[in-house]
Amino acid sequence: MKVAVLARTEKDVAYIKYLLSQSKDITFCDDPLQADAVIVDAELLTPAEKEVLKALSDYGSVEEVAAKTLRSKATVKKHLCSARKKLKAKTNIQAVAFALRYRLIH
Repeated sequence: MKVAVLARTEKDVAYIKYLLSQSKDITFCDDPLQADAVIVDAELLTPAEKEVLKALSDYGSVEEVAAKTLRSKATVKKHLCSARKKLKAKTNIQAVAFALRYRLIH
């Protein structure tokens, strides 16, 4: 089984991989789309990143998110970029889908 691990720090990722490596049936991959299972740290995203992803899922555009969350477009884009990187997503829509799938936002 291929497993992807998404955690706040590389140290956390390494520790989780160490624990799981005791099973001979598990291999690791970096791409959540290629994994059979994904382990996600519930605290992976900051509250601001979660709020912006949730707002993007509700409103659909950076401009609307900025207006509804009372943040500048630059700040919204910064939070989206950070969330994409942490979730290993290529697009904002993929980041929203991952966050919903991993139950980081509701």
